[in-house]
Amino acid sequence: MIEHEGIIEKINGNHITVRILQQSACSACHAKGVCMASDMKEKLVDISDTSGLYRVNESVVVTGKESIGYKAILWAFIFPLILLITMLILGITIWHFNETEAALGSIFILIPYYFILYLLRHKMANTFRFSIKKTN
Repeated sequence: MIEHEGIIEKINGNHITVRILQQSACSACHAKGVCMASDMKEKLVDISDTSGLYRVNESVVVTGKESIGYKAILWAFIFPLILLITMLILGITIWHFNETEAALGSIFILIPYYFILYLLRHKMANTFRFSIKKTN
């Protein structure tokens, strides 16, 4: 289970926007003050909730299934990598492109891929659902 503590920024009907602090693994390290590798970012997460139990500036926990993370990695990294390598191999072996043309073709094939993902963002939002609960 993925869990992040956050604070409710705004509530608009059934949509709750929660501000979470996303931390890299090393940001909790005791040596982070002298190390430049620690990374912390604020993110806004939109959550649908019909309970009406939450108020603005309330501290909450945003939860999601681990499978959400795996799906996100699949769509954002694994599929594009497969597409890139496939295009490179097809460009060199079947279409007889030189290496530069095959490399550019591999990179340019990602433009329609990410555009299609952008067009499907609302449909994919139903797949990537988070829930919210009050902190104890």
